[in-house]
Amino acid sequence: MNPANQSLASCCAELYELPIVEYLLGQSFHPGGTKLTRQLATASLVSPNSRVLDVACGSGSTARLLAANFGATVTGCDYSSVNIERARQASHTAGLNHKTQFLRADAEQLPFAAESFDVALCECSLCLFEDMDTSLQGIHAVLKPGGRIGISDFFLNAPVPDSLDGLLGRVLCVAAARSVDGYRDVLSRTGFEYIRIRKVNWTLADMIQRIRHRLTLLATANVAANTGLSVDFGDPAAVLADLEQFIASGGAGYLIATARRS
Repeated sequence: MNPANQSLASCCAELYELPIVEYLLGQSFHPGGTKLTRQLATASLVSPNSRVLDVACGSGSTARLLAANFGATVTGCDYSSVNIERARQASHTAGLNHKTQFLRADAEQLPFAAESFDVALCECSLCLFEDMDTSLQGIHAVLKPGGRIGISDFFLNAPVPDSLDGLLGRVLCVAAARSVDGYRDVLSRTGFEYIRIRKVNWTLADMIQRIRHRLTLLATANVAANTGLSVDFGDPAAVLADLEQFIASGGAGYLIATARRS
């Protein structure tokens, strides 16, 4: 990873370590929560026999869900050492150490043996990788032939408004998203086939409402300074209103994509 990319990765990792991010987005850190994770896992053919790689796993909520509800054996990796430690502690508490493991790793330099996983999932984070091609090539390399990749992420149909290019826009993963065809193209040229993409825009209204409600609670309860939740998002109400309008106009949406390693 070159120094510029490493700086961006560090910035994103530090951002997602902030307590405010989990407070606003929930433990899953992505639209749709566990409901969408279950849909993505099912579409990616996760089973009790699967060895799954969870790329950019955050605090490990997806890994624990796959282990507990699908019976899979899951390895989670994340650039943030803080999130990795949180994931390990949560899995220990849940009694899932025998089905999960977590390690700090760079998505552009995955430290795993070739052809060692049946499935790789990447939820609401692919668009944050500085070199998406390199990351997907690395995922392709560690999947077994015929292995599956499952992705959820924002997509764009229009340029992002300036108001969504700030801190809250980065938290929401909007600013760096690609078009539907952009995701299809990058998957194809990095060696994946049978690419299926489905729009799941239903996840976004709930996410926006939850964030708006929790920001209101922070403001009215005046608890931010005492809980580590104090972060300057500028005018979050205006940002959320602009995001709602941008989505309603067709400028952005949310998708899940699955593909097979050729």
